[in-house]
Amino acid sequence: MASEVRTEGNDESVPTSADTTPNSRELVEEFVGPNGAYYARQFERISQQSFAGVRLNRAAALGGPLWAATRNLWIVFWFSALGDVIGLIMIARALWSSSHGVMDTTGRGGTVLFLGLLFLIAFRAVTGLVANWAYLGAFMHWRRNRNIPTGTSWKSGLAGLGILTIIYPLTAYRFSASQVVEFLEKFPTNRFIKLKTAEAMDNMVDWMVIHLETFFDSITFGIRTVLNFLDLIFVETPWPVTFLLIMLLAWRMAGTTVSMFSGLALLYVGLFGFWEKAMSTFSLIGTAMCLCIMLGAPLGIWCAKNKRLYAILRPILDMMQTIPSFVYLIPAVAFFSIGKPPGILATIVFAMPPLIRLTALGIMQVPDSVREAAVAFGASPRQLLFKVEIPLALPSIMTGINQSIMMSLSMVVVAALIGAGGLGYDVLFALQHVETGNGILAGLAIAILAMVLDRIVQGFQKGIQRG
Repeated sequence: MASEVRTEGNDESVPTSADTTPNSRELVEEFVGPNGAYYARQFERISQQSFAGVRLNRAAALGGPLWAATRNLWIVFWFSALGDVIGLIMIARALWSSSHGVMDTTGRGGTVLFLGLLFLIAFRAVTGLVANWAYLGAFMHWRRNRNIPTGTSWKSGLAGLGILTIIYPLTAYRFSASQVVEFLEKFPTNRFIKLKTAEAMDNMVDWMVIHLETFFDSITFGIRTVLNFLDLIFVETPWPVTFLLIMLLAWRMAGTTVSMFSGLALLYVGLFGFWEKAMSTFSLIGTAMCLCIMLGAPLGIWCAKNKRLYAILRPILDMMQTIPSFVYLIPAVAFFSIGKPPGILATIVFAMPPLIRLTALGIMQVPDSVREAAVAFGASPRQLLFKVEIPLALPSIMTGINQSIMMSLSMVVVAALIGAGGLGYDVLFALQHVETGNGILAGLAIAILAMVLDRIVQGFQKGIQRG
């Protein structure tokens, strides 16, 4: 007996992919439209014989991307269009050279022309072979989601024709002509657009530096306060005390194994002379993470509660994660000069987006039934947030903190370019003076510290989940 699944919101039984066509010919004709009987037979053959049931679709082979566009098979459209473009380029190169009197004593022009025609025919044949298979996949998708367009769409066909009208002639001309018009080689622009825009941005930065000096100084003061406190803990404290405290913290958070690994990691850092710089790196990362958590976690909660705000911030977060990390040093130096504070600020901008995203995701994934139960028992909005939503979202929030820590450590070397110091300075110095061994040792120290922090945070997260 054929196994069946039941579509959501529909009482009609839907056979599985192995026996789709035999009992659903009417559905195939409803989906396909014209030539429904043909496609019903092809779908049945493929369902029963898999690859052996594939037959050449002559309409798809002749129509190529236009056939795929009218059937809303856009993956097939681009595949077939790619083959057409390559074949047309080869044909155009051969015809262009012969039409402009270029001597061809080797016969390569005829060979290129023949290969172009052969390539074009071969790609169309492949399109015809995969067409029914791809169309069956679209049909199965339509069985699960009836909102997908069915039949032939002349609007989609016209859209595909417009795309091909632009791509085919311009691409063939660009890659076959010996001399191409400048309009196609270079984007039409004016250098004064860039110059004037850059000048306006420079003027805006100068204005902000002059008129917002007190604001920037207050931010620097706050960062230095946290940084000096962490320097007192990690750098000024005698190393045996710091060593023991880190091992105890790792044992308490993640267990004996992570504690022993942390001890070995700190032993490596100390034996190779990186202790002070490693502790300075810890204070830098700790300061950045304190500010990331203070800013990112509340902002993530706010985004989860306000969908409009999240829609506004999402592209900003995308930019913060995709802009090269070196770019963040430009405004940091412009507003805060050089040293540790601008390096910490650049690290915060680079490392905070994962925390915001994962905090918002964790709050949004709290089941509605849990919220409704809490409200039914009289929970206020504040109680709902702090006693229900945040505890349930805490694993996701901890994952965001972990990701932010890893991204902060990846900024150590970049921040050293503007005087942040730490282990990043050793890597940068080794790179500038081609000291391969010292650079590798310092890089391994950064990686080991990252592993220690990762294991401690993961152990704390597992403890929360067990609790």
